[in-house]
Amino acid sequence: MSNSRRTFLRTGLIAALFAAVPFKHAVAQSFKERDGNPGETPVTQSDPLGNYSKASFTSYLNSIFQLQTSFGVVAVTLTKVDDMPAPKGGECFTLQFRGGSRALRQDTYVITHPSLGTFALLLVPSGSDQNGAQSYLATLNRLSPADFAVACSPSTRSISRDNSSAERPMA
Repeated sequence: MSNSRRTFLRTGLIAALFAAVPFKHAVAQSFKERDGNPGETPVTQSDPLGNYSKASFTSYLNSIFQLQTSFGVVAVTLTKVDDMPAPKGGECFTLQFRGGSRALRQDTYVITHPSLGTFALLLVPSGSDQNGAQSYLATLNRLSPADFAVACSPSTRSISRDNSSAERPMA
């Protein structure tokens, strides 16, 4: 079977185009997306909750937050902000919300506040009051900046080796 000049030129041109684009760069982007590794992408803070301290929430005690659920928006009130033991230089506190008559399960919910914006919190149901209003608890625990840097850095520990199988000189 003979090939025409046109087929030969077309095949050669396609091969030259593929050779011009390094394979590593053509495929690397899809691998980064698939394995979840951002590669050279700098870390960014997209969740405003990372910027809020206990004082941020204390100033909004008794204000209304909107809790987005699968069946609609539930208005809840921030009723309490309590301290908890925290790591040195870190911060740990709880937020107690009350509102809604339907008990929600423990889950991460999107919460909206007119001043604080929109953020996600893990809420744990903590019972209801005498009027049937549900109560939810969220715990925020932050490391100190130094502890955070250590936790995020690659592990520098060496792997211990079993020396029992090391070569021994013959006697």
